[in-house]
Amino acid sequence: PDSPVDGRRDLNGDARRKMPVSREQYGRSRVEVRYSREMNHNYMIIEAPDQTETYECRMLEDNPMEGLLRFRARQKEQGREFYYEITSRQPLSRILERQRATAGIIRSLLVTLEKVLDQTECFLLPEEGLVLDPDYIYVKPDPFAAAFCFIPGRREDFFSELSMLLKQILERTDHQD
Repeated sequence: PDSPVDGRRDLNGDARRKMPVSREQYGRSRVEVRYSREMNHNYMIIEAPDQTETYECRMLEDNPMEGLLRFRARQKEQGREFYYEITSRQPLSRILERQRATAGIIRSLLVTLEKVLDQTECFLLPEEGLVLDPDYIYVKPDPFAAAFCFIPGRREDFFSELSMLLKQILERTDHQD
């Protein structure tokens, strides 16, 4: 499977897992994350928080940005869900389990992050919506091309998350490169 899951599946056969989120935004709850295949596409699906920024959803849907996972919001009976296209991609965490991070991988990741920050600023999207957890940064391995997940309404401390991401990457870095 192309997605990190805990082995549980729902009635449709979709893989499921829980993702930690901000206490400030969502209390002590967790966001439900599941994975689905539709036709020739794979999706990471996140239950939308109750108070989702409609502006942010519209910006992401109407303005695909290089370096961000393609985004769609769908209304379901139980509420809204966010769909992120992950076809032909693997989580960065899986890549780093198999190989050490080279200078090229780190450079590419940081250049992509810089482009994403520039683009999100142009569309007035807050950097706190970016998820900088390696399990939610999806990569096309050859050539290396990262895509970040942006969750509308999410408000995490960007610099703390960036620090944690860089720490995790440095632990898995090829220091001979």
